[in-house]
Amino acid sequence: MTKKYLLKFGGRALGKPVLADCVLKTKARINILKADAEGNMLVKIPKSSEEKVLRFLRDEGVDVTEQKNVVEYDRERCIDCGLCTSLCPTGAFSLDAESTLVYNEDKCVLCGLCIDACPRRALSKPKF
Repeated sequence: MTKKYLLKFGGRALGKPVLADCVLKTKARINILKADAEGNMLVKIPKSSEEKVLRFLRDEGVDVTEQKNVVEYDRERCIDCGLCTSLCPTGAFSLDAESTLVYNEDKCVLCGLCIDACPRRALSKPKF
C-alpha cells in the first residue's frame, strides 16, 4: 500500500529543490497531493521507494510524518446522511448496502469539501 506523508520544509531545507533532487536521485514517483505556502506538503510515496526517499528527505532536513487519517472521521457524530459522498471527488466516502457511511482513508486527498458539508461536524481537518 502507498502511504501518505506530511513533509515540513524548514531550516536548511527551505528554499532548496529538495523534492526535485530526491526524485532525481531515488527515481521515485512521488505524488504531491497538497501543498501550502508555509512549507508543508502532503505526498504519496510508493512502497518500493519508501525507505530511500524517507532517508533522503530526513538527511536534507525535512520533517517527515506519516499521515494515517487525512480527514478525521467521528463515527459517533455521523448520522449516515451521505452528504459527504456526493461531494467527494475521489470516492473516499460511500454508503454500503445498509446505507451506513464507509470511509476509505486511502482515497482521501484532504480536499476538505466533505468537512463543511457535514451537518453534524463528524468530519474535521487535522492541522496541516
